[in-house]
Amino acid sequence: MAKRAVLIGINRYQIPGSDLRGCVNDVKNLQQALTTYYGFSNQDIASLTDLKATKKAMQSAIKKLVTGGKKGDVLLLHYSGHGANVPDDNGDEADHRDEILCPTDLDWNDPLRDDWLRKTFNKLRSGVSLTVIMDCCHSGTNTRVFTPPDAPIKERFLPCPLDLMASESGRKLRGTLRGQLGKAPRGRKRKSDIVHADIQELLITGCRDTQTSADAQIGGTFNGALTYYLVESIRETKGNLTYRELHQRTVAKLKSNEYDQVPQLEGRRTSFDRPFLS
Repeated sequence: MAKRAVLIGINRYQIPGSDLRGCVNDVKNLQQALTTYYGFSNQDIASLTDLKATKKAMQSAIKKLVTGGKKGDVLLLHYSGHGANVPDDNGDEADHRDEILCPTDLDWNDPLRDDWLRKTFNKLRSGVSLTVIMDCCHSGTNTRVFTPPDAPIKERFLPCPLDLMASESGRKLRGTLRGQLGKAPRGRKRKSDIVHADIQELLITGCRDTQTSADAQIGGTFNGALTYYLVESIRETKGNLTYRELHQRTVAKLKSNEYDQVPQLEGRRTSFDRPFLS
């Protein structure tokens, strides 16, 4: 049985005014938790940060992680950075939007779409455990206003310039600016923040599809709020907790510290009470 992880954290973007501050710290904190509590070795953890986290590099690392998994392996993919959505390009989305991850070299005309992630995750071999943690925004308001660099909290969301141009020209926008990377069944409204979906991986997202994820100053350093409180929950329990317990603890910590975002846990309901990274 092998344990391997890909950790992606992007503070530096080639789009002016888009830099974040806590994403690289997220990678460092989670890597320490993986090696301390879950038996991951540093050589089996691939880290892509800042300008190294190009679209090509991200796709290569994710594909290698997923397709290289063998029965009994434990795999983890963690992404900390901007999220966004763009008009759906193939008609498969109920809300007419494709959700995307934002590499450092984001090209709005050739983004890293959730369609690609779904196809890649579907290649996971039977008997391989894959956990996906997305500490980014999946939705947000359509605005040109960038948060000042010294602001205590920045939203991890980039507005799509294609929609900005459409709005300013008076043309109708394509779809609603909301969505999720989890690919829960189409059209299902969420009545819970723990969602059964027929996907092989277990997915932990930073927020509901109507919310944004915070890049915030916590404990004297900048971090992603989701990743910070996930790791804090792991440390407090020395890693002995289930996916459901990890979700519940993290939600409670975010709420007690007055963050509006509510993490989502998605996957097959039979897996929610498995030990985390088992």
